Amino acid sequence: MADYKLDSVVAAMGLTEEQKKQIIEQSIREEREEIVEQALTFIENIYVHLPLKRARSAVNPLQRLQLLKYGLVKMNEFHFQQQMIGIFTELRDLHTVYLPPMPYQSINFVLPFLMEEFYEGNQRFYVVSHVHEDFEHPNFHKGVIITHWNGIPIERAIELNSMRIYGSNENSSRIHSLNSMTVRSGSKYLVPDEEWLYISYLTTNKEHYEHRFQWQTYDFPENQVVGNSKVSGSLGIDFEAIKLQKIKKGLFAAISKSDNQICDETDFQWSIFSTDYGEFGYVKIPSFMIYDQQKFIENLIRVLEDLPRDGLIIDVRGNSGGYIEAGEMMLQLFTANKIQPELFQFINTPTTLKIAPEPWKSSIKSSLHTGNVYSMGYPISGNYDYIDEINQHGKKYFGPVILITDTLSYGATEIFAAGFQDHAIGTIIGINGNTGGGGANVWQYDDLFHPLGFSALPRNAQITMAVKRSLRVGNHNGFNLEDCGVIPDYIHQMTRNDVLNGNVDLIEKAASILANMKGLHHLPLELF
Repeated sequence: MADYKLDSVVAAMGLTEEQKKQIIEQSIREEREEIVEQALTFIENIYVHLPLKRARSAVNPLQRLQLLKYGLVKMNEFHFQQQMIGIFTELRDLHTVYLPPMPYQSINFVLPFLMEEFYEGNQRFYVVSHVHEDFEHPNFHKGVIITHWNGIPIERAIELNSMRIYGSNENSSRIHSLNSMTVRSGSKYLVPDEEWLYISYLTTNKEHYEHRFQWQTYDFPENQVVGNSKVSGSLGIDFEAIKLQKIKKGLFAAISKSDNQICDETDFQWSIFSTDYGEFGYVKIPSFMIYDQQKFIENLIRVLEDLPRDGLIIDVRGNSGGYIEAGEMMLQLFTANKIQPELFQFINTPTTLKIAPEPWKSSIKSSLHTGNVYSMGYPISGNYDYIDEINQHGKKYFGPVILITDTLSYGATEIFAAGFQDHAIGTIIGINGNTGGGGANVWQYDDLFHPLGFSALPRNAQITMAVKRSLRVGNHNGFNLEDCGVIPDYIHQMTRNDVLNGNVDLIEKAASILANMKGLHHLPLELF
């Protein structure tokens, strides 16, 4: 994939075809060397989780990058991009990602349906939850059970695909693999291996059928591929998950439309659910990419005043993160205790000394004498006035509260969930065994290369990286969120009824727990 501008310059030089080929190949090789060199610099000197990943996952990205560098002469473009993606993928860190050049970032591949998991007893099944409105078939429709994928049992097919995805933990790998079975990002896969797929399925009448599907392309405008790099200083987010979520909403209108019972605000949705255990409030936070955080809190306070006092369900499933401040500011509304923000640390290197703001910079300087691996920990803003900022409104909801999470809850959402647990605000129900395991503040390439004097990567290739790791507070003081995530108090295995009929069993489960919490919530603390 030569640069078109270079092609025109070479053509104007009147060279032989062989000379043209050599110049273009040299230019492409230099581009790749630049990408590898900068990846080496950032991972070795900035990547905050490198000691953890080496110990926990037994990976050596620096050695792989060095080997890649010396093999560039014989490597074609596709193989090079595969290798770069693979090196970053093995870090099992959705904050730390290599995005190949255009057009890979903007081209994605989709099938006309979505698939979700549910349980009957301890057995897991995979059901078609959405079908594109333009797809018509007499037997394949919402509610059919997928049994095989190109002749491979579906459970095994998802397991094999997870080896190309690598979430931060086992639950994360499986769910991200499941999500990418029908919607695939060019940034991760480049192109699908299969030109078409044979999907075997079981209808509600227990009849077996098979249908051949072909991948379709879904293009993203180039300016929508990666988030706004100018605001990365306080982000904890899985950018790829955000992109896939936008694709799904674009393809399947039902996902982007709220249920009739749900009321939409700018940054959240809310409702009142009548259950067998009484009426309870419900607030869904789909993302923490909230630009006006004060307005978000004020709108949330207004809604909380109108919700039942017998209990509240906060749902952050699928929330892949955003602004860390938005989540930490929200915590104050549900507890009389003063919120203590999570603390963030840089790894101590001469390079982080160049990019770190105060007060981390002074701490990194002192490490020359102390030999500490990490800097001191400070709130995400770097300013302890931040504690007053995230406590300025105080408690506004006085009933018991339950938080619902899943393994797609990531970044800033996990920091919110950790704070919810660390401040003993309420109970957490997870539909998976833990959240995604992304305990860091992510920076994009622009945040990294300007302070270090690097130029932009060739052809708009991108690198995002976990630069500051987060540490928990309260009863989990000093614990790292990375890889482990937040472990819920209860696990609810999604039912078929949940997947196809708006989480009805999940809401009933939360309501039953809230009903039991209701009496305890008003007892004096000394009785606990």
